[in-house]
Amino acid sequence: MSEPAQKLKKVLFVDDNFQFLEMIERVMGEWSKGEWQIFLAQNSGKALLLLQEHAIDLAVVDIQMPVVDGVQFLALLHRKYPNIQKVTLSAYADDASRAACLNHGAELFLEKPRNPGDLEIIFGTLRELARQEHVATGFRGVLRQVSLEDVIQMECLNKNSSILEVAAGTWQGKIFVLDGAIIHAEAGDRNGEAALNRILSLKGGEFNLRPFAEPSQRSIDGAWEFLLMEAARVRDENAETAREAAASAEPSAPAAPAAPAMPKPAPPTRAPMLPPAPSVSVPSAIGKSSRIDELIICTPKGEVLYEWKCGSANDRIGFLEFLSQKSTQLGEGLNLGPFDRLEMEGERHRVIAQIKSDRGLFVRATKGLAAATPT
Repeated sequence: MSEPAQKLKKVLFVDDNFQFLEMIERVMGEWSKGEWQIFLAQNSGKALLLLQEHAIDLAVVDIQMPVVDGVQFLALLHRKYPNIQKVTLSAYADDASRAACLNHGAELFLEKPRNPGDLEIIFGTLRELARQEHVATGFRGVLRQVSLEDVIQMECLNKNSSILEVAAGTWQGKIFVLDGAIIHAEAGDRNGEAALNRILSLKGGEFNLRPFAEPSQRSIDGAWEFLLMEAARVRDENAETAREAAASAEPSAPAAPAAPAMPKPAPPTRAPMLPPAPSVSVPSAIGKSSRIDELIICTPKGEVLYEWKCGSANDRIGFLEFLSQKSTQLGEGLNLGPFDRLEMEGERHRVIAQIKSDRGLFVRATKGLAAATPT
């Protein structure tokens, strides 16, 4: 008699090495003999989309990944999908990585295969784990050493509803997320965007996610991407103001004995330096009365991290690559120093292209809607 039909297991592999993923899909797909349906993701963003669309049974995550590394992604995965079996793969099996992964919900920490024999052992281990029914425990933990922006981004991308509680010593704040939108924040006597900016300005602390409950008011209305960008801009401005205040408060050195007056040489003439742009923030010239018409954020390799109403992503990414090359040439050739932002302004529209070491940003906006005549 034939064995009872096994339930089809959905297995997700997350690794930034596409050749490795192709090999895994080919070899393990054949070995599983129809027991597995295999899904592949080269980054955490694609993995989250697959997790949202499919009831994944087993997730196998590489540790060394850009933007969101395997440990960070594993922690968020364990919080959001506690019933999914989780395994980590690493070419660097040190004790610190092993402990971090196991502490963040991984059932197993495996070394990447070095020969076909190792790959067969890994497959056998994963097959047995996938066949087990995972029983969720009643414990949940607090994530540490993860930025609040990362957690908010994950909650909003997944269109979750939750309350993010933040604590720093005796200070506390809350951010309310409903169906992937930030609707309210409160911190002390502050509410709305002022409270959100205050919470996101913290340099450290603890946070926890609670089930959503309706807040006393809905004080925030706007795209979460630009709320985070505006918070980054405010944080940078406040830091600069604090540095200037500290510099002006420094005591002056004791006066030196009087010396014959000497004429001061004229300062050398040099080209002005372009001011650095805040990290992934929309410049303050795009204010609340403006409307964002188009946005795309991509990696240095041209992979789309986020896109909103962008008619041609390839054209925008090509423009950012062109700008990156030309800005480097101009900075070196004219001795202007590094710069990473281009702003173009018309009568009604404003376009901003920003180049950072880890991402590129293109945003187009319609200015001054509050004063414009409705059409």
